[in-house]
Amino acid sequence: MLSIQPELVWQGRVHLGDEPGVYGDAAYSGLTVELPLTLQKTDPAGPNTTTLQVLTENVTTFAGYPGHVVSVILHEADPAHPGHFREVVLATTRLTTSDNNKADLAVDLAGRALPARVSVRVHVDTEVPPGLYNDFVVIRLVNRSPNFVFVASLGFDA
Repeated sequence: MLSIQPELVWQGRVHLGDEPGVYGDAAYSGLTVELPLTLQKTDPAGPNTTTLQVLTENVTTFAGYPGHVVSVILHEADPAHPGHFREVVLATTRLTTSDNNKADLAVDLAGRALPARVSVRVHVDTEVPPGLYNDFVVIRLVNRSPNFVFVASLGFDA
């Protein structure tokens, strides 16, 4: 169950797509945007899961194409190479017209070192021919954790 009060992690206007300038009120990032955040567990007895939600504007996808990729990536120490880190995909979904500009990603952190450093990546559907990529805006990232068992902060905390 999603908490009634989501925790706002980030809010802004980042334009994704292949036509710079379509949204004059948004920063243009090209085909991908990735937001780093730290997830801290506040209740050791609480669930090991949280839900990250990406909200957008103007997502329109073509029938027959899979949609925009939204992923949550864990950045964790690589036990095979001390001092090095690796990316582990924890959750992935596709964002399409039918999603009404919202993607929910259930994140399971059971057995993971905490606090968890994760990033949320949004990537334009590039299976569509170049020049026909959907231009849309990422506007918000929220954390939905029952009773705020997990709280999020933008950036990687040391």
